[in-house]
Amino acid sequence: MSTKHGQPGLSSDQRSTIRSTILSTRHTLEDELRRQLEKYGIYEDKRLPLENLMHLSVEEIHTRRTLDAAIERELESTEGDLKRSITNYVREATKTYLNRFVALKTIEVRGLVEETITERPEYGNRSYMHHTVAEIAGELTNAPDDGFGAALDLAYQEIGAEIRMIFEESEHTAIDLDAQVREEVLDELDAIDDQAWESDEALGWVYQYFGEEEREEIDERVDKENYKIAGTDIATKTQLFTPRHIVEWMVDNSLGRIWLEMQDGRTNIDSKDMCFYLSPNEGSLTTRKSKPAEEITVLDPACGSGHMLLYSFDVLYQMYLEDGSIPEQYIPREILRNNLYGIDIDSGAAQIAALSLYLKAKEYSPDVEIPQLNIISADAVLVNGDRKREILDRAQSELEEEILEQVWRSFANIREVGSLVEIEEQIDSVISDHRERFEETGQAQFTNDGKLTSQSTFVVGGEVESWDQIKERLLENAHQLAQEALEQDDPIEEMFASEVGKTIEILDLISGTYDVVVSNPPYLASSKMGDELNQYVKDHYIGKRDLYSAFIQRCRNFVQETGYVSMITMETFMFLSSYEQFREWFLSNSGITEMAHFEHRDEGYMNTAFCFTGRTIDQARFISLVESDNKVDRLRETYSGLADGRDLDNVYLTSPELFNEIRRSPFAYWFGDEVLNLFSEYPPLDQLSDISGGVASGDNDHHLRKYWEVDFDDLGEKYQWHVRGGDRNPYYDIIDYTIRWENDGQNITEYGDKHGKNYQGLSDTSKYFQEGIAFRSFSNEFMAKYYPGDCVYDKSVYSIHPDELSLYYILGYVNSNLFRYLANGINPTVNFNPSDAGEIPVPTSEETETTISNYVQENIEAQQSNFSYTEVARSFDIDKYSEINNIREWVRTALFEKDISEATIVENHSKIDKEIYSMISVSEELVSELNRSYQTDFASIETDPEEVRSEIKSMIENGKSLEDIYTRLGLSPTDLAHFRKGNNLYRDKEKEAVCKRFISVILGVLFGRWMPEAPIQRDEIIDVTAESDVDNLFRTALDEVVKDPDDTLDYFSGILGESVGQWLSDDYFRYYHCKEYRRRGQRIPIYWQLESPNGSFSCFIYYHNIGSNTLPKLRGQYLDSRIGELENELETLNAQTSGDDPDKELLKRKEEVQNDLDDIREFRDTIDEMIDDGVTVDVEKGIWENLKEWDQYEVLETGLPKLKSSYSR
Repeated sequence: MSTKHGQPGLSSDQRSTIRSTILSTRHTLEDELRRQLEKYGIYEDKRLPLENLMHLSVEEIHTRRTLDAAIERELESTEGDLKRSITNYVREATKTYLNRFVALKTIEVRGLVEETITERPEYGNRSYMHHTVAEIAGELTNAPDDGFGAALDLAYQEIGAEIRMIFEESEHTAIDLDAQVREEVLDELDAIDDQAWESDEALGWVYQYFGEEEREEIDERVDKENYKIAGTDIATKTQLFTPRHIVEWMVDNSLGRIWLEMQDGRTNIDSKDMCFYLSPNEGSLTTRKSKPAEEITVLDPACGSGHMLLYSFDVLYQMYLEDGSIPEQYIPREILRNNLYGIDIDSGAAQIAALSLYLKAKEYSPDVEIPQLNIISADAVLVNGDRKREILDRAQSELEEEILEQVWRSFANIREVGSLVEIEEQIDSVISDHRERFEETGQAQFTNDGKLTSQSTFVVGGEVESWDQIKERLLENAHQLAQEALEQDDPIEEMFASEVGKTIEILDLISGTYDVVVSNPPYLASSKMGDELNQYVKDHYIGKRDLYSAFIQRCRNFVQETGYVSMITMETFMFLSSYEQFREWFLSNSGITEMAHFEHRDEGYMNTAFCFTGRTIDQARFISLVESDNKVDRLRETYSGLADGRDLDNVYLTSPELFNEIRRSPFAYWFGDEVLNLFSEYPPLDQLSDISGGVASGDNDHHLRKYWEVDFDDLGEKYQWHVRGGDRNPYYDIIDYTIRWENDGQNITEYGDKHGKNYQGLSDTSKYFQEGIAFRSFSNEFMAKYYPGDCVYDKSVYSIHPDELSLYYILGYVNSNLFRYLANGINPTVNFNPSDAGEIPVPTSEETETTISNYVQENIEAQQSNFSYTEVARSFDIDKYSEINNIREWVRTALFEKDISEATIVENHSKIDKEIYSMISVSEELVSELNRSYQTDFASIETDPEEVRSEIKSMIENGKSLEDIYTRLGLSPTDLAHFRKGNNLYRDKEKEAVCKRFISVILGVLFGRWMPEAPIQRDEIIDVTAESDVDNLFRTALDEVVKDPDDTLDYFSGILGESVGQWLSDDYFRYYHCKEYRRRGQRIPIYWQLESPNGSFSCFIYYHNIGSNTLPKLRGQYLDSRIGELENELETLNAQTSGDDPDKELLKRKEEVQNDLDDIREFRDTIDEMIDDGVTVDVEKGIWENLKEWDQYEVLETGLPKLKSSYSR
């Protein structure tokens, strides 16, 4: 036999079918339950008094009282919010009914109960169970549901004794579903193929999909309302399904490993058909005393649908077989009784977990009885007042009463906290205090120094009792309460007793210790937690930044020193500075044995799976799957290789203690001794430089502007240049943002104080307006850029200001392969901060510093030269567009300069890397590792044969970039740039981009934005209705910058495929200008195209020329003039077509003129309305706000809805 390792999961089609079915049936059941609640007088905003509901029968009155008890329970946990309480009840009742139906279906397809849902023709289109009921008790078929309800009840009774959690009656099954609704739901579930229901994964996906829409709603509230997740939303939000191969990895390396260590080689548990992923590093194994399989305990403290426990069952089954002390047919019963434990705050999830384990046991041994399932829902609600007093009065000693008081306090928020409740220390403290008070009188006697363990004993009523006996009596008291409530027909008392009983059961599980803990814990950042949960986690856990890190700590406390914990979590705890204290605790209190690092959230699971024990380990094994596209296959291949004894390049053996060599102890497992020695040999960056944060304005839309939005005279005065993240351009980037800066930035502080925005303030202002280096705080790849000394830095970047070393040297070093490699090891997440950068060592050498500084200055100049053609860049150079002899040669030169700039940066980058490698004597192996992602050696084209040149031409023609070519062929970028120019290998698309940029610049010349001194007749309005007029206008401007304007216009037309006038009128504004001039979420054009509804009139206006006279001038000099021309032409055409046989072409022209006239008159009326409303522009508001006001009149060529963009520069 085997552990059924590698069992295939459901196909995407099967998952899709389950998803649509579960979502549909959930809606159906919720609608039915809400309808029925109204029948019982229960609404979202009120509950009608029972005496007003005269239509209810005696039985229905009892149902109403049960519903009241359930809602009272919910009100206790929702602080009296009736609407939320009813929503919670409906969700839980829906979950319970749906779980019942799913359970019955999954049990039925396995042949464990007579067919109850599936209908067959041979039974008169009834199920077998339904047919049997009709045969035996035909009178039941007279019921409205044809007796199907009785058939269901029979099935429930048959299987309910063994899986009570789902089939026992509760407040959530108080309402009888309408027979038609029940049949509709069962028909939908029955439509899913049996093969899907037979899969171990099916129930997990049911659980996952049930909460899908709710999770989306919660996410939306978090994003839009800054909602803090609390109450039952925590269970919904934190659901996450764990794929089979991850489950196998986790269980193999914990439960499988512990058995392997116990058997000392006398086991096959590590064979490929058993625990495939169990191939431990021999150096990390420990000698362990053997014990029977039935004594090995496994806990999943956030078990969800029980996927971890299911596979643990398979592994335990093999362990029992090898143990041989239990007859095989009873092994499933013993596993469920002795070995597997699960806790979840979601009762529906716990139900599915119990069902899954029941099915698993029956799969192995269909006839075995299942007397016990150790799955608990941690959702108890303990009320205070008289009912609490009643249970306290049953205590047999003062100590017992004090323990109960502590339980009440600790479990006050169990619905949110779940397994994170740590009550052992609190009860220890109660017992310790009690011992100190009474030990002198001899009234209490303790063992184990009075500490709470299963062996602690004390005297109660003259008898020595253990803590386990105390818990047993508390449970008996709860059962007695329940029986009394049942006899009194009091649903509220009965429910209270049930909650007390559940609390004791939870207490029993969470106060124990286990051999193995497996968990895919909930994930919820502290910033998104509700107040109570946030405070609890903060008070009790070092891993307080997220629920998952708190769970790591809790799981460690669930096992003894020699136990194993196996988890899959986010990777943030391994690297982020905010987890520094947590890492310190973790490395001191546990030892990683195995880790599989996936990095990104693939297929819905988290970043890293790891197994650790309660003691430190000399050597841990880390498996990197970070760069693998197919991580599942790569994981299998890795463990196949390990089993075969092969050396693998993605497997690292490292002592976790070495992580302490690096400040903040990041888990940089791929660093070897050579790299780690750098941290002790060279000073860190923050000892050589100041690393500062920037200004957090609190309202960027108010304070920030792109530079073209601001009056030119205000630049450097009212508005200062502002450094933000920029694009993926190393060494230097476009500077196009400005920030409103008055009184040394006090305007920002005052605005934040006044408006209560998310203002974080001005950081170290001494570093503003200083030459420096900036890097983004949030980026997929570390990249630093130079910025001049007249800028204010934004909070989205951090700035580096060297104390003694050359700024250019530091810029070269932080952009080097070595620095990026170290940075990725320190923190491989997308969130990189000053403390991360600051701890990276900086090697120095005076000679190397000078050489690298020179390369860096060349790179900065190369980037500035590249951006000098771009009009949205601060470094734009209008002289690039003047004194042009031949436009074709100029276009080629512009493209060549772009290539040369890129080539210079790439080749200098390579030289910088080599200088650094030489300075610190890096080994060849490390050089190879550092250069994996970056090209460092380039060959000359001159030495390559003709076929290589042909390949280059082919790649260029196929749209490959310069980077694609030099990376693939290993050729010199500079040689490629010259080769492209010499052979004129520029694609039409590249030429088109340069031509469009040129035309845009000339439009700026016509408006006086550029070359204001040029002797050109200018106007604040440019009519682009007639393309010939536009071409003529452009010809006058081109005459100032090119030798042959006509040839230039012809060239542009050939490249564009249309005249310049046509392109400006039809495409420029929407498809070019608004894409170039933009900022986050907004298009902010500086040239506005106004157009009549049908395009009969179109013109451009320049934003900074718009004044109070602009619209009147447009109305009087352009529209009235054009209307007059059309009216005259129409009068002439009317006369020409008044005869009996008018010319068809004249009639056609007459219709066109009339349409144009109507169109422009409508436009004129709109302009009149804008004039009457006093519409102009207020530069202080910024372009976007002004544009929104103008767009209300629908005068823009393209309205804002089509111009909106989520792009951010």
